[in-house]
Amino acid sequence: MEIPLTQSWLEESEERFQPGNASIAWNEGILTVCLDFKDDEVITTAEADQQRLWEHGDVAELFVQKVGEYAYDEYQVSPNGFTLALHYPDLSGVASVRSGARMIDDFFARNPFEATAVKTESGWRAQFRIPLSLTPGDRFRISCCRYDAAKGRAPIISSTSTHPVRDFHRPQEWTDITF
Repeated sequence: MEIPLTQSWLEESEERFQPGNASIAWNEGILTVCLDFKDDEVITTAEADQQRLWEHGDVAELFVQKVGEYAYDEYQVSPNGFTLALHYPDLSGVASVRSGARMIDDFFARNPFEATAVKTESGWRAQFRIPLSLTPGDRFRISCCRYDAAKGRAPIISSTSTHPVRDFHRPQEWTDITF
């Protein structure tokens, strides 16, 4: 399955918006998501795993939630290969971090996953490999998102989900996939 990244919350994409596509597959217990981004200026200042990667430049994000559950996982990878993994028991976790009531460290996930990133001729590519225990017919919600950073401007964000507002943490709008 391939899905383009868009800015669905805007009537028209931002002037400097650059396209991206996500490819999603599941095989032998592994969810594989590949994201290809056009990018004229691939940048990051990330220097370690478990940093707020979106504050350091370009980043690819993946959100995964089993349909019927409140908990969800967020995975990130920067163009230089640093990762961040978070597990939220429900949407109140994100709200508590945004309000300052809790630290993001409270939601660090320890579940195993692989993420890689490589520069390409036209930008960069991210790949996530996440173990998922599934049985045929299981439904998940998935959203692939991007922060496209550049010097001298705010990041331009995009998503595979059709969000009516500029917020990635809205599972009800993520793509519903049956495996």
